[in-house]
Amino acid sequence: MNTGDGISFPYDVLVDIFGRLPRRALARSCCVCRTWRALISAHNLNPPLLPLPLPPYFPRRPLGGIFFCKLGYASNTCFFAPPGSRRLFFPDEEEVDQLCNGLILLHRNGRKCVLNPATGRCSRLPSLTPPPRVVAEPVAESLAFDPAVSLHFDVFVLEELARPNQGEVPQQLKRPQVVRSFVYSSSTEQWENREFVPGRCTPGHLYDAVATPGNTYNPTVWSSVYWRGSIYMHCRKDTLMVLRPSCGTYDMVQLPGKPGSALSLFSLPRKSLLASYERGIHYVEIIDKLQLRVWILTESTYGQLWWTLAYDVSLNPHCHMIKTLTVQGIVKWGPWGIVGNRGGPTKLTKDDDYYDHSDVDDDDDEEEDGDGCGYSWNSFYSDEDEDGDGDADSWDEDKDNFIDIDEGAELLGPPSWRDYCEIVGFHPHKNALILIIHSAVVVYHLDTSRMQYLGDEKQLDGCPIQHARSVTGSFTYRPCYADVLPDGQS
Repeated sequence: MNTGDGISFPYDVLVDIFGRLPRRALARSCCVCRTWRALISAHNLNPPLLPLPLPPYFPRRPLGGIFFCKLGYASNTCFFAPPGSRRLFFPDEEEVDQLCNGLILLHRNGRKCVLNPATGRCSRLPSLTPPPRVVAEPVAESLAFDPAVSLHFDVFVLEELARPNQGEVPQQLKRPQVVRSFVYSSSTEQWENREFVPGRCTPGHLYDAVATPGNTYNPTVWSSVYWRGSIYMHCRKDTLMVLRPSCGTYDMVQLPGKPGSALSLFSLPRKSLLASYERGIHYVEIIDKLQLRVWILTESTYGQLWWTLAYDVSLNPHCHMIKTLTVQGIVKWGPWGIVGNRGGPTKLTKDDDYYDHSDVDDDDDEEEDGDGCGYSWNSFYSDEDEDGDGDADSWDEDKDNFIDIDEGAELLGPPSWRDYCEIVGFHPHKNALILIIHSAVVVYHLDTSRMQYLGDEKQLDGCPIQHARSVTGSFTYRPCYADVLPDGQS
């Protein structure tokens, strides 16, 4: 019965209906009454479904590029970007742990640094004392930074989860399992201990599955992302754990899709938890070689979490088109490529030689760009336009290098044993995924199912130093020029 406040259905039923509406219908629903508009806004239905303007902290420009982490090459990190891209400040010998809204977390030999590659400003983190108690398993780390909320950043280091109780334990004797973490805040410039207690959605069997020790190739946490004040961790046994620092709680929910691991420590994933600043948390899965599935996470005010399957498409026709164009010689060397860096940031203090690249001369960068092996990749990239706001070689992401599917491409047969698809990341400000399909780096637009060619995976294969080598990680990058990091030497 309609009570006159705009709610004629049960509250949870109306929220579920709103969560299933397409963009235009949801936009019209916001105009019906104030109650519906407040309901849609309160349940975070607006950000993932409606196109919102980008915050002023991020320049309105195309995809900035992709950081790739590599193993077995002269450099551990490379920057893959469009023509005309501005070279960034980052030491390519370091390893990238996390990237969050324009800041990256680097490490080398146990020392960590948070760096803004667009400005060269950085902050070296102090040593963690006492050290984490994790011995057998790696420690999960996450960088939290949102310039729309605060220009300060936090670094979370998750400790090993307490092992589940063995045997039968009476219900009255069971104690809530607490998740512990070390947190570094740039506002206080020190580490502190934080505890997270179970929230409203914390099934005991999920905690036991994550806390049960695994082997070296099955770590507790595979990856983590930050979105709107919470840390989302992709844990073992296909489990999602959400840390909520503002209220000191954590939640858990089972990840959707086909059970089993499609993750590897030595290649890009076929299952990935991704965050979009405007569209929320997504879970992407590649099954049967070329079947793409994308789920969207919905969170209710009651603390419940559930997944909604948004896309289920076959990439087999796209793979056939890439192979056909490769044979015809149309797809060879893409417009994107490795962009040389400007060295690392300047040292933090006069006695600190960590990341000391302050003597790098911009005019001499081309002598050893690329992968730090003396070969200049930068000859194809103009640095005259310092802000990257357009030159003769600028990249138009709305028009350039789209590959349309020919009629009948889906009838060319199932995927072969050589076909594969790997997940690179989510486009920073479009409803699109960046994938590697049969060695081609492409942007796959989810709304239109169109594919945009960026380059070839072989372009990342520069300066190997050993036979066994691979690309182990990737981070899509959008520059941010607002932060509180130190300006080099003090």
